[in-house]
Amino acid sequence: MNIKSFIRLFALLAVFALGANLAQAQDRYQGSQFPSPYNYAPIPTPPPEAKKTRTDAKTKKNTEPPIHISADHLEQISEKNQIRAWGRVRITYQGRIIKADRVLVNPKTGRGEAVGHVLMIAEDGTRLRSTKAQINIKSEKGRLFDAEGTLGSPKGIKYFVKGKEITKLSENHYKITEASLTTCTGKIPDWKIEVDDADVEAKDRALFKGGVVKIRNMPVGYIPIGYIPLDNRRKTGFLTPSIGQSNLDGFTLGNSFFWAINDHQDATIGVRYMENRGVETSLEYRYTPSKTTTGQFNAVLIDDNVTGNFFWKIDAFHQQQLPYGWALNGKLDLSSSDNFNKTFRDQTENRTRRSTDSWATLFKTWGNQSFDLLARLRESEDDGRDDTFGILPQAIWRTQPVEIGKTNIYFNQDTTFTTFVTDLDGSTLTDQVVNLQRIDIHPQLSAPVQLFPWLNFTPTVGVRNTYYSDSFQGTTSHGSINRELIDVRGVLEGPKFNKIFQLDSNGGDTKIKHVIEPRVQYDYIPDIDELDRNQIFQIDGIDQIPNTNSISYFLTQRLLKKVTTDGSSNTQQIARFEISQSYNFNEAGRSLTSSMDKNRPFSSLRFDLDSRPFDWLMVNMDSTIDLYDGIVQTVNFDVGVRPTDNLMVIMERRMAHNTSASILGTIDYSFLPGWNMKFSTRFDEFNETLLEKNGRLSFNNPCGCWGVSVDVIQRLNINGGLRQEETRFLFNLTLKGLGEIAGSEGESFIHRSF
Repeated sequence: MNIKSFIRLFALLAVFALGANLAQAQDRYQGSQFPSPYNYAPIPTPPPEAKKTRTDAKTKKNTEPPIHISADHLEQISEKNQIRAWGRVRITYQGRIIKADRVLVNPKTGRGEAVGHVLMIAEDGTRLRSTKAQINIKSEKGRLFDAEGTLGSPKGIKYFVKGKEITKLSENHYKITEASLTTCTGKIPDWKIEVDDADVEAKDRALFKGGVVKIRNMPVGYIPIGYIPLDNRRKTGFLTPSIGQSNLDGFTLGNSFFWAINDHQDATIGVRYMENRGVETSLEYRYTPSKTTTGQFNAVLIDDNVTGNFFWKIDAFHQQQLPYGWALNGKLDLSSSDNFNKTFRDQTENRTRRSTDSWATLFKTWGNQSFDLLARLRESEDDGRDDTFGILPQAIWRTQPVEIGKTNIYFNQDTTFTTFVTDLDGSTLTDQVVNLQRIDIHPQLSAPVQLFPWLNFTPTVGVRNTYYSDSFQGTTSHGSINRELIDVRGVLEGPKFNKIFQLDSNGGDTKIKHVIEPRVQYDYIPDIDELDRNQIFQIDGIDQIPNTNSISYFLTQRLLKKVTTDGSSNTQQIARFEISQSYNFNEAGRSLTSSMDKNRPFSSLRFDLDSRPFDWLMVNMDSTIDLYDGIVQTVNFDVGVRPTDNLMVIMERRMAHNTSASILGTIDYSFLPGWNMKFSTRFDEFNETLLEKNGRLSFNNPCGCWGVSVDVIQRLNINGGLRQEETRFLFNLTLKGLGEIAGSEGESFIHRSF
């Protein structure tokens, strides 16, 4: 199965789902926030307008809301139908307010003139001050001279504007000459844009020409023509650029064009110039045609001048709720044969991936039943490996435990049909791709019994029949086989012990509950089909079922914290600690082969701790210990401490005996108002190699109108046997309400938090 065939399968599933969904278009789109291209209905013809009479006009005139004027002094000029007011003048009309020292206004037309400390307040929260204004409070038009103020914005952001002349053309439309715009406060704002002319639609956008960007009144850039969005709606246009520097990539500069196609789809086309590597192009397409359907497609291409390789990466996902309770989910993850993620990605999770993973699933649940149809393809991204693994397809029918009548006997089952496509030889020199079909049927019966009020026992017995279309010894085929087995399990739970401790707490009642939960489990799978079992090509857990005769114990302890304040309670688990081990009867009875051979029936002792005793402390740890050799086989732990609100330290360690060991640490410190420093490092303890160091220094202005950050990344790149030391600098500048010059693009790199 090649990539083209998989894409065809992915497309067929998507087309099938879309076709099924279109039949339900009328139902799917009702109430959706997006207009439906399929749910069209002609606009109904309005009823003929009744002929207006003199009475209608008179009624309209009488019901028109009046203008309210209050002032220290009022004078009516009857011959001109005007009112002159002075001294703390206040005019209100339908939620609009005008204040001034002196006003001359025609109450019938709403036209007039205001002088001295003029303040105009609109219904959307816009507030403009000026020395003089020509007004029309009814039509919401006017002109303000030497004006400044704030514009109403649905973003919740205050835009401060200033202009020699502001002309109000309608409720939200303004023309401003010799203007400035900022989101910062103060006589000298931290940043602002001064423009020759601006056309502003409050709650929408601002267009300007002749713009100069100033930092603390110092010019730093010129923008001949500009556009600033003033609301949350998507709009077509260029996004802010990204800037960076790396010894491998050289100077990097990127920008993207955003296309708001319509209310339910958009696209972003990006270009990034890398001084040493060349030009990278990218495409992102997003769609949400209904409340139940969403998806995204991403593609990146670069012809790399450093390696001479052509890199490409395609990612996509699709989620859709189908009629009759079906759901379709899919992910496309394809990459060029050269490791794109390790070469160009910044996130550690992406750089350390070993394989691509594309899949599509069609899923439905009803009652206690579920059905899942899955297709999956994985291809290796490791250097020197050519592994291919496909599930094309897999059908799973699952029944959750359901009681048979009123017998207290429960039935459950898993039935799967799978077609595997895999390479028996993972080297790049030889391909031995095989197709293997497997049918696995596994019904079980269980009967939970309460032996005592404090002791429960649940026995489970099942049969399993697994058919394989082919079997192998090494890479040699031996034809189809059937594997049959019986599995028996018994679980004994209890007794549970608990004790409650009362703690003194200011302003509330705090209790700690300590719970001890013992559990014993016996598993038995007789060796019925050893010959066939040894010829199974092992792929997943179904193939790797061994002959089993073992007993396991689990001792779990929990600490639960309950805080009651003002009659309301909140309970949370603050710690869980579990010890587990098993005893293998088959190993205990195994015949020894030599004097050096020993029976080792006990498994490794496992410890597992998860705890968050306080908001400022996190301790997680798991470990396995070989009691026969006295060796700590694995140790993994995470410790996080936040002793103060401005300091956090996290350390992670992963260790497997004689295999691997690594340490990752992060320190996060806020040392001055607005200033923050993060430093993280990742160390390969096993190979004594420093893999990566990340540092970030950021400042967010206390007024919240701007922020800046600088990232420094030093890491070791190992790709295709080539070891390269990379140092990268990324710069990020955010001007609130204007945009962001992004270098890090919001990535956290290896920094950790809790």
